[in-house]
Amino acid sequence: MSENVQLIWKKIEHLRRMRNYLDYSLGQTLLLMPISDWHQLTPEHHETLAAFRVRFSEFQEHLGKVMRAIAREEEQSTEPFSFVLLYMEKLGILDTVDRWKMIRELRNAVNHEYEENEQRLSEFFLALTQAAPELYTWFDRTIAFCQASYPAPDGPTCA
Repeated sequence: MSENVQLIWKKIEHLRRMRNYLDYSLGQTLLLMPISDWHQLTPEHHETLAAFRVRFSEFQEHLGKVMRAIAREEEQSTEPFSFVLLYMEKLGILDTVDRWKMIRELRNAVNHEYEENEQRLSEFFLALTQAAPELYTWFDRTIAFCQASYPAPDGPTCA
């Protein structure tokens, strides 16, 4: 097994842990949806939203890093990153490059608009909660591709 493949599996294991934390934060955030009055939120609610926002962002970021490592292993171009996304679409991991980019833009908007416009912020958080299952699907497809392409007899399995 190449060093890059070992790195891919290590990143997948890290993403599995991240997914568990994101899933917890998603569940806590869904309890707050829809947010109609930000002034009624407690400090704990704001902490929940902040944790969800960060975990969502980090999960997508790290999933992108695994995708780049796969493209590198498959001897595909990795610059610009849109080449990686196009390859992931070709493999069937992503449904569309545009959807990945849309979620990334949404994620960036939440990070930059945080506490600026309450109505927009409510819409952003709702959209993030709706996008999280897509990230999970793409992660599951990434695992399936890796299991088929880079068997790890002593390594991780799809659980």
